[in-house]
Amino acid sequence: MTARVLDKIKAASEALPGLPVRRVPAPNGIALAILFILLTAPVAQAAESDPLEPVNRVTHQFNQLVDRWVMKPAAGTYQAATPGFLRRGIGNFFRNLDEVRVILNDVAQLKLGQAAHDLGRLTINSTLGLGGLLDVADSEFGLEKNRQDFGMTLAHYGVAEGPYLVLPFFGPSTMRDAFGLGVDGVVEPVRQVDHIPTRNSLLLTEVVDYRANYLSFDDFIIGDHYLFLREAYLQQREFEVSGSLPDLAFEEF
Repeated sequence: MTARVLDKIKAASEALPGLPVRRVPAPNGIALAILFILLTAPVAQAAESDPLEPVNRVTHQFNQLVDRWVMKPAAGTYQAATPGFLRRGIGNFFRNLDEVRVILNDVAQLKLGQAAHDLGRLTINSTLGLGGLLDVADSEFGLEKNRQDFGMTLAHYGVAEGPYLVLPFFGPSTMRDAFGLGVDGVVEPVRQVDHIPTRNSLLLTEVVDYRANYLSFDDFIIGDHYLFLREAYLQQREFEVSGSLPDLAFEEF
């Protein structure tokens, strides 16, 4: 293993706790192993899962242009101008709103114990956590954030993921997850705000805050940008759905 890879893994392990809400709440060792796979393993032979690659690459290039000229500068300005404690509060606020989607998907999968856990998080953080600005449910009550979405609900009932798909603005997905994204959007609390300027301001803040949390990870992307993101997404989703890592040997690690 090269010193370059070791340096990347060390830096990433230190940054992992700062990943935004849509990450999998996993032990650092597992998260580090996932990152190791992405940084050192050859690109998986996944042509059969990406029959739309020519179209996907065009969409990917469009998304990269939007990110380079709009999202990344906005996220950098936001990060530089907003104190850390305030950014954490904003992130916690949107994490708390996300509990609505999580709870509904818990119930849809008949995971009633987990639904009660997540309802407890929502209740505690919405009250004792000052409307979600503080994550006291985790820090004081040990109720960790869970990850659920409708794509995972479909997978729970045996729906195949389908071809890999890059969505304009949204980025990596699959046919199954793209459909799930649309369903989740219907129940997202921010989208229920009737006052259009307020709703748009909240949506913009959420997107910029989310992108700001990933700024430090841009340097970890090596090789073909499209292939790296494709493998990162598919392996992340495999872990989220099945809870298992790709079957690789770690003797040298």
